[in-house]
Amino acid sequence: MASNVRTRFAPSPTGYMHVGNLRTALYTYLQARHNGGAFILRIEDTDQGRYVEGATDIIYDTLRATGLTWDEGPDIGGPVGPYVQSQRMGMFKQYAEQLVKAGKAYYCFCTEERLNELHEAQRAAGEMTHYDGHCRDLSPEEVAAKLAAGEPYVIRQKIPESGVAAFDDVVYGHIEVNVSELDDQILIKTDGMPTYNFANVVDDHLMGITHVIRGSEYLSSTPKYNLLYDAFGWEKPVYIHCPPVMKDAQNKLSKR
Repeated sequence: MASNVRTRFAPSPTGYMHVGNLRTALYTYLQARHNGGAFILRIEDTDQGRYVEGATDIIYDTLRATGLTWDEGPDIGGPVGPYVQSQRMGMFKQYAEQLVKAGKAYYCFCTEERLNELHEAQRAAGEMTHYDGHCRDLSPEEVAAKLAAGEPYVIRQKIPESGVAAFDDVVYGHIEVNVSELDDQILIKTDGMPTYNFANVVDDHLMGITHVIRGSEYLSSTPKYNLLYDAFGWEKPVYIHCPPVMKDAQNKLSKR
């Protein structure tokens, strides 16, 4: 019986691989191999500001040296390529626009200045900084006029105003978050590029990823990811969040 388990390791080429990355890669690899599935390597290089020359080769060499061979990836190809995120850029905007049409996302025309003032006022009031929904309910006419005038915009996820986002993690168990605590996160930036969170969800879906294995620092983002899966009507993956690699009981091992 063929397994349809598909896992992915999706590092960013920002320097040397540290032991936490490698452990995630190992778990991801073992999950695929144990189930007779596919282990996919995807390079997430959209953060060009942090890109380090030669880092992609370091990723290849480190994985090969440790015996973590991949079934699909940038160097060997596969049925759902390209496997380098920057080469996939053209398609994310249409997915965000699909959400806008469905009422699950919206155009936000707020300027940098307005957002800075908003966040300063929130900090002064002792609040967590968050977007205040200023553009959330613009009429279709207002949006059309602003787009026609060439006003810069981002596309934001429209988080439901009430309710609970819940998910089950293999390691941490059942987790629930009040959606009122979640921010209307940006999906497409002013330059038309997707944010990391958005590209991640779309790529995982298009690549048929069934099990997402990553560090526990992503636990807090997972409810937002799941709301995106729901908004598209896509099946969610199984989540396995790994606790941090510890140097001792109190301290995380430094990335060095």
